Amino acid sequence: MEPDPKDAFIEDDEHAEEQPYSDEQMAEEVERYRNIVLSACSSLGNLMPVVKPAGQTDQTSVDGNAMEYVPKDDCLASLKDIKRYIQMDEQGEGKWVLQWLGEWEVLKRDIIPIFTLSVKRLLPNKDKEELSEDDREHLLKLVMICVELFVFLTWNMKTESEDVKVRFTRILQSYKRTFAETQVIACLLSVAVMHLRKNHNSERETMLIKGVLYVFRNILAIPDPLVSPTSAHLSNLEAQDKLLVIMEKELVIDFFLTMLSSADERRFKDLRPILLDTIYYVYYRVPVSVLFEGRAKWFEQSDLKRGNRHANFGGIYALSTGENTIMPVFNAREVLKPFANLFRKPAVVKEPRKVPDCPVDYSWRTVDPDVIPILRRTAAVFIESCFNPLFIAMFDDLKVTTSVVNETIPRLLYIAGYFIDISLANSAIDLGCISALVQTHIFGQVMRFTSTYMELKEWPSLEPSMYCIQQIMLALLKMRDTKLGSLSENVLSNLFYDGDALDLFVKLCRAYKPTKMRRQCLEQIARLADTFLHALKVYSETRPSLVVKKRVRRRVKKQTPDNDEKTDPDNATQQPDAAESDEEMAGAEENTQDSPAEAAFEELQVERAFAFSKYENAFAVAPVAVSFSNLLAPPTGIEYVYPMLYRIAVTCKKPHLFFRKRILQRMLLMFNDELTLPHRVEMLDLVCWIFRQYIVVINSPILREMYKPDPLDNKLATECLLTFLSRSSLGTSIEPVITRRILKDLATGDDDDIKPLDTNDKDAANDAENQNINGATDNLSESVGFMDDLDDDFDLDQMLNS
Repeated sequence: MEPDPKDAFIEDDEHAEEQPYSDEQMAEEVERYRNIVLSACSSLGNLMPVVKPAGQTDQTSVDGNAMEYVPKDDCLASLKDIKRYIQMDEQGEGKWVLQWLGEWEVLKRDIIPIFTLSVKRLLPNKDKEELSEDDREHLLKLVMICVELFVFLTWNMKTESEDVKVRFTRILQSYKRTFAETQVIACLLSVAVMHLRKNHNSERETMLIKGVLYVFRNILAIPDPLVSPTSAHLSNLEAQDKLLVIMEKELVIDFFLTMLSSADERRFKDLRPILLDTIYYVYYRVPVSVLFEGRAKWFEQSDLKRGNRHANFGGIYALSTGENTIMPVFNAREVLKPFANLFRKPAVVKEPRKVPDCPVDYSWRTVDPDVIPILRRTAAVFIESCFNPLFIAMFDDLKVTTSVVNETIPRLLYIAGYFIDISLANSAIDLGCISALVQTHIFGQVMRFTSTYMELKEWPSLEPSMYCIQQIMLALLKMRDTKLGSLSENVLSNLFYDGDALDLFVKLCRAYKPTKMRRQCLEQIARLADTFLHALKVYSETRPSLVVKKRVRRRVKKQTPDNDEKTDPDNATQQPDAAESDEEMAGAEENTQDSPAEAAFEELQVERAFAFSKYENAFAVAPVAVSFSNLLAPPTGIEYVYPMLYRIAVTCKKPHLFFRKRILQRMLLMFNDELTLPHRVEMLDLVCWIFRQYIVVINSPILREMYKPDPLDNKLATECLLTFLSRSSLGTSIEPVITRRILKDLATGDDDDIKPLDTNDKDAANDAENQNINGATDNLSESVGFMDDLDDDFDLDQMLNS
């Protein structure tokens, strides 16, 4: 059993009682050891008056005399005692010593003054006498112990309990403000540079360099209080911006860029993860969009204007008051708005029950305008000088990694995608500066990491890996028309030749779980799928004879001892015939009636001609339609989901996948005129087209039997929808999939030229909503008389297209 943190400092006593402490005794013990820690802190040093020449005053003065911090002779021993107390405190979960040190402000009042004074004396200066070897060793020990305490005090509390996190939030933020001073930053940099200049460092000096880098990383990683982006004049609360300005002024950022540019050197191998974290925290919670004026700000509303006044024409609803008066109330679109609000509550996507800590923080912050030029310059220098050396070295190190479940790999993938995103947004940056990530073996590693996260269900790590792949795909498309075209062609040809890679993107679109994954993860899936399918379509159009290597399972009969000699062993590994190939490419796995003793399966690598339309159809299944429809619910993300929904409904001609009640409710939200979202006009047109197909199915008994559409419970909403569609031209520009001609052909049994919709899709049967969308009838000829239910003058085409 883990010892209680309050017992961590109880000294070994021969007469100590073995019985557990009562509450009163525990309080006394905690108070006693609190006084011991306080005694060590009080022995570090004091402020002493210093007489200065007339006219010179100090900020801290008493009776005109300036005050200067003077360390005590035994401050080194006291610092070692504090370090030991902290190490003992780490055995428990309370972190009481760290809390006491924060309450007493020991870092600001004692440790930092001791550190800065020691560094100033340690650095060579012409005006100072040369230090003796003993004095130099003593000062070096003081600097090292201070740096170690800096690391202990600023370390994050992510792995601690919620109670500890809450208690230390303000303490860590106060530490960050304390370090955001020019003198402290300059001293830290001087210590690191002084030892890095040497050709060879001792183990102690190496640990000192690493400690200084950890301090910079830790203070950059401390999050500032979240400030609303719409709040004015609150950017001065951000200590991060102040810290970045000081680091730029004191050349700390240039120091890190120099080290990053040499990251592929052997002596920096152990420092690469720290350097990666540092550059990550320099751009901590900063979206790419705020770095470039030509791109929309993250928190700004869309510039898409609402429709003009003519868009609201098309019919008026009247309300009877019962007193022989009729009052006009709404037009058709306005009538639908209450029903959109009615369905809003059940349509909201469920948040994940418990999402593990994400290695990447997506809580974007506002950035001070004075800091944006610093970030731009740093990004440009990093991409041009540091990108390739760092990522080539880091991915080489990952070749021997036994586990991918850590914080470094997802953060590496995010940073790679982040700076590729910046390079694509800035036309002045040469794409050759990011060529490391578009090499075949490195891109293959990224794909393997993504596949592994998918299999292990590491959803927080999957999101940055998908972001990295998306940015690499965009870079490859942009490189095709440049001098790097051959490199792009090589990577794309290897990617699209691998059938497992193609299957991975289909699995990603089917993997979304609302209770286990963030909504932002679904947005990233949608962006990646759209980018990948666009790249694949462009590539396949220039490669008519594109083939794909696919793993297939072939049924073979087991060999018996009697016919072992009569069987040609070469026939057992030959490629399957054409009939089998079609089933294998479609992913069909039929159960065999042969006994296990008579039949077995073997796995083969076969090449098949690639058809983009067939591959695109793999995304047109119920789980994808249900998952992507979540982005229609507030907060709406239709700019990400529109391409896939259009692909499913129109391109693949499967609007029936949207005839589920929950999806219909989410689509009704598009009729709310208060929404000003990107692609809303296009999305509303698509939604109207789907509803037109839905009405055709609802009004036909045989089609209802085929597709099993869910009815809209509210009859008034249905009536308003019908009236709106009859008076609006939305949804009529797309050719209908289900028309009067199909109904007549089905009624007469003349369906030879009609391709039936794929209602027997095996994946659709596993709909996340547990809805039955199959319902395909085997004998359509038995339902010939369904047209008798319709009026003679009833014309669906005329009604829908009027």
